[in-house]
Amino acid sequence: MTIDQQLAEWWLTNLETSARFDAPWVAEAVAWLIDTAGRPEGSGPPQRVLDVGCGAGGAACAFAGVLGPGVVTGFDRDPRLLAIAGRRAVDAGLAGHIRWLAAGVDALPVEAGSADLVWASGVVHHLPDQQAAIGSLAALLRPGGRLALVEGGLPLRCLPFDIGLGRVGLEARLDEARSRWFADMRDELGGPPLPYGWPEALRRAGLVDVRARSFLAELPPPLDDFGRQVAERHLSSALSELGDRLAPDDRDTISRLLDPDDAAYVGRRDDLMVTAVRALNVGTAA
Repeated sequence: MTIDQQLAEWWLTNLETSARFDAPWVAEAVAWLIDTAGRPEGSGPPQRVLDVGCGAGGAACAFAGVLGPGVVTGFDRDPRLLAIAGRRAVDAGLAGHIRWLAAGVDALPVEAGSADLVWASGVVHHLPDQQAAIGSLAALLRPGGRLALVEGGLPLRCLPFDIGLGRVGLEARLDEARSRWFADMRDELGGPPLPYGWPEALRRAGLVDVRARSFLAELPPPLDDFGRQVAERHLSSALSELGDRLAPDDRDTISRLLDPDDAAYVGRRDDLMVTAVRALNVGTAA
């Protein structure tokens, strides 16, 4: 297996792990969107749901589990992710309930004004013109349909402030390094800036009744094997993605935390708690 293949395999597995970690809050968000408290007054449950950039299929499966077969379509440009999503649906007893299509945000085979709900999680910030992308997604909605963007929130953390190794406050420095990574990624993409919040972006796309809610994703201590897997992937992604944005001593600390033969190995700790906050921004087509 080449290095590129190994990185691709790690990335796909990481997305599967993230989908499993996110499943509880996604289920809560889906229930809120479908419940009368979370949808426009006088409207019924959505009859056509589009999960754009569906990844490992967590949200698509959550919607289909509540709304039944024939309602949800999941789109992703990567066929490998669609295969993972399809297996997830089978494992959830939803075989044949969801339609899976290979397509990117810029080439969705969907008629304008035909969707009741469009869900896009962690997708728009990867596109050069974020405001234009939101406008394109909003155009897919029928009157009264809703666009649900999962963007923003607070990053995942798992370590105590003082871990007894290296400088205190490692997680804060990881947050700062990831912010610089994100800024660099956006610069490489080009396109106009988005110098305002996601709710304002929804309003500028012509949507009304704009709302925002946050959802807590957490794994409390003591972590089970899956929780430790999430914590280790959180740290290993820092090493693989952040590069020289991390100080050498912090890289050394993370390497020790990830080394099963080191006394500091994170897998031996019973004081870890994984937390993240996901922000859901929703607007309605007039």
